[in-house]
Amino acid sequence: MESDSNPQEVIALANQNDAQAQYKLGLMYELGMGIEKDLNQAFAWYQKSADQANAKAQYNLGIFYALAKGVEKDIEQSKYWIRAANKNGYSGGSVF
Repeated sequence: MESDSNPQEVIALANQNDAQAQYKLGLMYELGMGIEKDLNQAFAWYQKSADQANAKAQYNLGIFYALAKGVEKDIEQSKYWIRAANKNGYSGGSVF
């Protein structure tokens, strides 16, 4: 991505199934970075990225499940995604 802060470019790449762009779009929705904050959209984009083994997205999904951000609280799902992030090399993923 040439410009990480250009929402239109990130959206276009995310819609082309680019896992890194999907993660970035999730982050943008979560934090309201250049786009309206929307935790449900953040969760959905993190899920798409996590399904492609993006470790940061997997970790963020785990946190969303643990804190009920944009999704119903589910500790088992939280553990699953944080462990997946750990297995995929995300050092912040060793909480469980």
